Amino acid sequence: MELLIRWIAGLAAALVLGAGVTGWFIGRVRAYFNIPRAPGRDVPSWLTGLVERLFFTFIIAFDVSGAAIAMIGWITVKLVPNWELYVKHGTANKPLVWSSLLGSLCSMFFAIIGGLICRGVLWWWPSG
Repeated sequence: MELLIRWIAGLAAALVLGAGVTGWFIGRVRAYFNIPRAPGRDVPSWLTGLVERLFFTFIIAFDVSGAAIAMIGWITVKLVPNWELYVKHGTANKPLVWSSLLGSLCSMFFAIIGGLICRGVLWWWPSG
């Protein structure tokens, strides 16, 4: 039973709490620096965030080797198209790219926390 509760708590921390805090954080950063929204996104950012947090929560929960490298690689892959536009054409919104990087790091933080809860490393519930 404790295992099930840990997994529910870990997934809730990663997916629900992570979505809320990451969305709030990105909104505050972009409002503070007056960064406009990106026009015409193909995939909603909430969906990308949900999938990445779910995937990396499982990676952390099952203690897969190279999780940190995979997270950095994923963030890089997500940002490369924007940087390419900026470098080649000067058309990417550089502050938007940086705020996206900060948002990705925030999202990955909640995936780590959720995965560690699922694994039982961060667990406060008394056994018994």
